[in-house]
Amino acid sequence: MYRQLLKKSIALSLLSLLGLAACSSTEVAPPPCPNILIPRDASKLTRFVPGPGRDIIDVMHEEEILSFASGCEYDTDRTGAGDVTVYILPTIKSTRGPANQGSEARFEYFIVITDSQKNILEKAQFKVAIPYAQNLTQIIWQANDPTTLRIPLKSGQDGNDFQIFIGLQLNQDELDYQRKHR
Repeated sequence: MYRQLLKKSIALSLLSLLGLAACSSTEVAPPPCPNILIPRDASKLTRFVPGPGRDIIDVMHEEEILSFASGCEYDTDRTGAGDVTVYILPTIKSTRGPANQGSEARFEYFIVITDSQKNILEKAQFKVAIPYAQNLTQIIWQANDPTTLRIPLKSGQDGNDFQIFIGLQLNQDELDYQRKHR
């Protein structure tokens, strides 16, 4: 009896797979989401205490964008005009430096939308304050909710016509330091 149930279970599973394969062959693939990139120069941040010191003992905190989760939804009419809504949730590692006697790291990250010619269409900056517990020196941070971006589409456009960049907001000294210490 057990063998009969097993054979029936396998047969039903195969029929289900064949049915799904038949359905999926007639479905149209969804349009693509915009490409999302992390610029190398803005992927890491080392923040020092104010002053001329740039040794390891002068580091307040360091951040690095590790990855991001993303997705998109289209809302278009029959001509293809409308918009694509993009959802982005970055993951950032923060490390407390020896000079950080406080209990948090404060920094900003940005998200930029560009068109296919790299013209900036929109830039948003997000402030982050990561609290450190007394005994922690490293935290992996992710926002509670994804950032939502709405990109207007003209007829004939899709996600391939846009790029999105996520990076840490650096001042000129921080940028120079990152380029020098890659």
